[in-house]
Parts: sequence; structure tokens; C-alpha cells
Amino acid sequence: MASDTLSLGFLAGGALVSSLLINVAQRCQLRRSRRQMESIRSSLQREQQMLRRRLRTSLTAAAVAHEINQPLSTLNLISEGLIAQAESSPGLAEAQPLLQGLRTECQRVVELIEKMRMLLRSVKTEQRPLALAEPIGAALLYLKGGLIAEQVKIETNGLEDRSLLIHGDPAQIQIAVANLLRNALTALRSQPQQQRQVMLTLRQRDHWAELIVADSGPGFPRRWQARTLDDHGLLALSSRSTGMGLGLYLVDATVENHAGEMRLSHCNQLGGAAVILRFPLLEASAQRGDGRQGRPGAGLA
Repeated sequence: MASDTLSLGFLAGGALVSSLLINVAQRCQLRRSRRQMESIRSSLQREQQMLRRRLRTSLTAAAVAHEINQPLSTLNLISEGLIAQAESSPGLAEAQPLLQGLRTECQRVVELIEKMRMLLRSVKTEQRPLALAEPIGAALLYLKGGLIAEQVKIETNGLEDRSLLIHGDPAQIQIAVANLLRNALTALRSQPQQQRQVMLTLRQRDHWAELIVADSGPGFPRRWQARTLDDHGLLALSSRSTGMGLGLYLVDATVENHAGEMRLSHCNQLGGAAVILRFPLLEASAQRGDGRQGRPGAGLA
């Protein structure tokens, strides 16, 4: 009888322990489920914020482009009228080259605006085999006067290398690099003139062509470094207290259209910001299809 009672006690105790263990396991599972739900909810919120910023940036850029097009169209019509008058008036013959240049520049701005619209709509323009150094050099030449006027020391490395071939749109890449140079110029205005430096480095890393635009300015906040724009959900990211922050967004859109990657980093050599753009090399892009393998380095040596 005592043995039966003891057995029943052991069974009851075992059942109680099993019940407690099951209860603890259920609570642990519930906590894990709650954490997963919170993580999913947080991720969805970040995605919604990112989409809202993307939409706001796109709409803002479209509105700006529309406003620019209005006076630009008027200016283009005026230049055409002046050219017609110059052609019929012998005394204005010397002005014709200047007027022709004005009309050409108007048309060029129209084309650039259309390129920006395509970027913001994620429309892929016509791409071709291209030496990456070419649009980089064109962007540097375009802004070199402004950099020199601000007494910025310019250093380039690897831009003479025409062997780094990618499949790309030279106009889009030139716009992207020009935006990075403008951002650097803006950042450097807060620095003493003798400390203003910009460095462009073009190099090959594995199957990627890598461009690094670095400056000696104050740099990105530490929380931005070694991140992409999507990591932050900040597609209208700006290093300035004013402005719409479209520059880095356009650069990011350009790189994305070329199956590449953009990273924000720190330049150890100059002490300021560094933006790393990576494009799949032509052969590697053809082999992989989309060129999205590997990740760029977090820092800049």
C-alpha cells in the first residue's frame, strides 16, 4: 500500500514537473514569438518610412524639374529668335557663335533634367561598354574650375586606367560623380583653405570597378559610416542642414541602375567623408547576370 502511495506521489510529482516545463517552454516560445513580431513590425515601419521618403523625394525632384523646364523653355525660344535675327543682320554675325553656344547649353540642361527624371523613376537608360574613367574624368573637368576657385587641392589616382570596363550610361555616371564632387565642395567650405582636399581613386577590387570620392571635410556622422542609404531608410540623405538632399539619392539611383553598390565611409588619409561606388566589371557582369555579389569594404585605407 505504501509502495502504491509512493508511486502515485512520484507520478503526481513527475506530472507537475512536466507541466511546469511545458509551461516554461510555452512562455519562452511566446516571448520569442513576440520578439519576432516586434522585429517584423519594426521592419515594416522602416520600410514604410523608406517608401514615404522615396516618394517625397521623387515628387520633389519632379516638381523642381518642372519649375526649371519653364524658364529653360523660354530661354531656348529666346536664343532661337536671337539666332534668327543674327542670321538676317550682318552686323550681328559675330554674336552667332555665342548664341549657338547658348542654345546648345540649353539643350544640354534639358537632357540632364530628363536623365534625372529617369533616375528618379528607376528607368534604365541605354547602356554600352564604357571605360569608367571617362565619365569620371568628364565630371572632374566640369567642376574643376569651381574646385580650384575654392582653393581645393585635387588628387587623382587611377583615372588614367582605361582598362576598367563596365556596361553603363556615361551621362548618368557623370551626373552622379558631379553630385559627389559638389557635396565635397560644400563640405569643404567650412574648412580652412589650406586644409581643403579632394581625392578621387579608381581601382579594381576582385570583379568590381571601385571609385572612391573622399574629402578632408568634417565627414559623415559615425552612425552613417559603413552603411548604405537603405540601411538607414534615408533615401533623401543629406550632410547639410539645408537643401533637399537629392544629391546622394541620385548617386544611389545611378549605381542601382548599373547593378552596383554605394557605401558611405571615412577616409583615414584625409580625415573626412568617403563615398565608395562599385560597378561590376564588364566580363564579371556578363558572367553573373546582375553583378550583385560581394559587399564593399566598410572603411577606406
